Amino acid sequence: MLDSKTIETLSVNAVKDSIVMCEYLDQFIAENDKEPSWDGFVYIYNVNTKNKSDLKGRMPVQIKGRLCDDHTKTQISYSMSVADLRNYLWDGGCVLFVVYIGNCGLTKKIYYAELTPVKLRKLLEEAGQQEKKSVHLKEFPADSDSKATIFFNCLQNCRKQASFKEGKLFDLNELEKLGVLENIEIPFDGVGITDPQMALIKNEIYIYAKIKGSSVPQPLDMIPKNIHTYERVNALITIEDKEFYTGYNIIKSEEGIVWQFGDSFTMKFSEGGRACKIKYKNSNKIRVAARDLDFMLSYFEKGYFKIDDVRIPFDSNGIDAASNFDIEDAKGLLKFIKRIVKVLDILRCSEDIDANDMSETDWRNLYWLIVAFINKEPVRGLKEDLHPVSCIEVGKLRFIVTLEKCEEAGTYEMHDFFKEDFLFVPENSGNEKFPVSQFYILQRNELLTLDNIDFDALLPSFQRVEHNCMTFEAASRFLLELLSAYDNAEGARKGKLLKTCKEFSEWISEAPEDELDGQIKTLNVLQTMKRMRELNPDEMKTLYKMIEAKETREGSMVGAYLLLGQQQAAEMHFAKLSDAEQSEFKKYPIYHFWDE
Repeated sequence: MLDSKTIETLSVNAVKDSIVMCEYLDQFIAENDKEPSWDGFVYIYNVNTKNKSDLKGRMPVQIKGRLCDDHTKTQISYSMSVADLRNYLWDGGCVLFVVYIGNCGLTKKIYYAELTPVKLRKLLEEAGQQEKKSVHLKEFPADSDSKATIFFNCLQNCRKQASFKEGKLFDLNELEKLGVLENIEIPFDGVGITDPQMALIKNEIYIYAKIKGSSVPQPLDMIPKNIHTYERVNALITIEDKEFYTGYNIIKSEEGIVWQFGDSFTMKFSEGGRACKIKYKNSNKIRVAARDLDFMLSYFEKGYFKIDDVRIPFDSNGIDAASNFDIEDAKGLLKFIKRIVKVLDILRCSEDIDANDMSETDWRNLYWLIVAFINKEPVRGLKEDLHPVSCIEVGKLRFIVTLEKCEEAGTYEMHDFFKEDFLFVPENSGNEKFPVSQFYILQRNELLTLDNIDFDALLPSFQRVEHNCMTFEAASRFLLELLSAYDNAEGARKGKLLKTCKEFSEWISEAPEDELDGQIKTLNVLQTMKRMRELNPDEMKTLYKMIEAKETREGSMVGAYLLLGQQQAAEMHFAKLSDAEQSEFKKYPIYHFWDE
């Protein structure tokens, strides 16, 4: 059994031997040193000559030894005296070494921790009234450049943090709320760095804030851990003549480098790229899974894929067994997924289905759509007396269809509502019935939520109906639903709605005066344009003419002033409306321009 003096001597010598082999570092560490808390210094040089004139600085070091035969760990913890940690803080920082001595002194492994003022403050804060505090250490690297980088970086951070041994350390949110944050920086100093991203990942970094009115960067109250970097690489990913992706992601971490293709397929490279592990896990998104699974199966079958012109061969030894990838099962799954994608495409649905959102009812409804639109067969097992126009929900998606009852009970022919051509016959104010487009029944909620809307079919359907006194009135009402939906829409749907609003407003503006009031036509056209851009002088002139006309109604006056951006005038005329008229006006989409 080795005694404490022998353990200390072996530990100190191990560190000294490791440091002295680095061209940029030198050691002045005494054996059996009695100085409290420190064992000596590591001197750091700007160049590899170790001349006095090239001295960059020095870092105090403390070395501890422990008997342990297990040298497989990359990280350890060591219990340190709080008094020592406090001494390191007042001295401006320290590098702590812990050496594991094994096999009766024949084997050694060195671990280290950069104890900067910010880290020491955190350790002491966590320790509270305790006399001991665990410190986490990492294995000390073997190559000289990595050793030098640790000391270069630690010295730089200790100097930047030297004046922050006491006082409050702020976090980013606090500085932003105070309005004093100008920018942030992550300083880094090292030797022989060929990959800056990996250098940041493998070494300890700190974030500093530039404060308004101060020339000294202030360290933030945080130490980033488990750092990952993400890079998007634009490139064509192909197998034979088929293009699968237009780019891939490179994710770097301390564990290695990962190439990610789509959402499901990754290639993980260990340090130095000596080994590659292929992993595949199906995405929950159906469209994504269809492409990713097709890519994986093609990679298996053809034995390669290309990144631009670089051929990446298939290596069966790299397949992660945990993925349990069965080729025949995967082929069957891909066939099923492609049928789902096909029915979405038939119904013009560009959205995706997330399997996590699907209930048993959703899967059943999806099966009905496949039967109707791919198999072209009647759908059986439905309820009796269903409405001829119905909505089918599949997860978060909604599809409107028409149902034609068959002789067999609970069996219907299912058709796409937007591919059918029939008339809707509402009553006008005089209780007279006139045919209009079937799409007249779609209200704001349907225009916002249905996933199989054919926006290009809406206006032509209204125009095809044989002209009658309800033609433009019905179209005008439908335009209000479109505008209201637009104001609440997001993404691509918002653009489609606005385009449709413009088409309807322009067509409605051609309506004869005896069929549609001129004030309504003007406000419909201009409120649509105002949603697209600021009104031009001619359009504003049209509104002022409306305001000056004696026959203009109070409601139209309110709308005109809102489009002109004159809130006070709009409020004055709004006050002249009855309570019922005010309540009704608030339902109109032009109220969107009211400044609350």
